[in-house]
Amino acid sequence: MKGRHMDRIYPVDLQTHSTYSDGTDTPEKLITKAAAAGIRVLAVTDHDSVLGVAEAQAAGMKAGVQILPAIEFSTAREPERDFLDINILGYAINPTDSTLLETLDRVIKSRVEQKIRQVERLHTYGLHVPVEEVLALAGGVPGRPHIAQIALKHNPHKFSSLNDVFQQYLASDAENPTYVPRRFNLRVEDAIELTHAAGGKAVLAHPGIYKRVRNLEDALHRMVDAGLAGLEVYYPYGSEARGGGADNYTYTARFAELAARFGLFATGGSDYHGERKTNRLGEAGLEWEQWERLRDENGW
Repeated sequence: MKGRHMDRIYPVDLQTHSTYSDGTDTPEKLITKAAAAGIRVLAVTDHDSVLGVAEAQAAGMKAGVQILPAIEFSTAREPERDFLDINILGYAINPTDSTLLETLDRVIKSRVEQKIRQVERLHTYGLHVPVEEVLALAGGVPGRPHIAQIALKHNPHKFSSLNDVFQQYLASDAENPTYVPRRFNLRVEDAIELTHAAGGKAVLAHPGIYKRVRNLEDALHRMVDAGLAGLEVYYPYGSEARGGGADNYTYTARFAELAARFGLFATGGSDYHGERKTNRLGEAGLEWEQWERLRDENGW
C-alpha cells in the first residue's frame, strides 16, 4: 500500500511495550498516550510477559481504547534450523491461562538468570555494571536496554551512547560478545503452541529485521507448518530492516505478498518502547478497514 505514510498515526497499533518488559511507559501511561493520539485499538505485547494486560484493559475501558490481549515471545536460537532470534506475537490470548503463566514463570526466571550472567561477562571486560542497579531499573525482568543504561551510567568514558554499548558488548555481533544462552527457552513451535493453548493466534513479528536468517521463506514455511496464522507486514522498517537501504514500502510490499502466498493474515504495529527506541506510537499499524476485516475473520 504505497499510500501509507510514516508521518501519520494509525488507528490500530498491534505492537507496543510497557514497563512490564523493556518499555519506559506503564500500561496506563501507554494507553493515555494512545488515546491522545487517536489510536482506537492497541495491543500491549510485552516480551514474555502478560503482567500488564489487566492494567492496560482497565485503562483502555476508561480511555475508550480497545485492548487486544497479547504477548511477544522470545525464542531459542537454532542456527541449524535457521531460527535465529525469532519473535512470535500471540494475539487474543487468555492472560490467565494456567499453562501459559506456568511456562512464562520458567521463562522469566531463566531470563533474569541469563541477564545476571551477561552482566558478569561485562565485568570480565573491566566494566563496572552493578547487577543490583540493573534489576532495580528493570523493576521486573531485565533486558539488554537496562544493562546498557547502567553500563553507560557507570562507564561514561567508555561509551558515547546506548547504541555504542550495544555495538561494543550487547549486540549479537558485538565486538566483545557477552551473549550467554538461557538455561530454559522456548522453541518457535513452543511459542506457537502456547499461543494456541491460551486461545490465541500466532504471528511472526517484524519479518524484515532477521538479518541472520539465511532463507526467510523456508523458515516461514516451517512456522506455517507449526500453526503460524499471521505475519506482521506493517512495521517501521528502516536501518534495522533486512538488507538495509530500501524504503519502507519495499519491505511491506514484499511481506504483504508473502502473507498472501502463505495464507496468513496481515498485522501491523509500531514496536513502541517509549524512550528506549525512536519508534513513535502509532507510526505503523493498520487502517481501520484492515482492522475490521482482521477482527471479523478472527472473532476479536
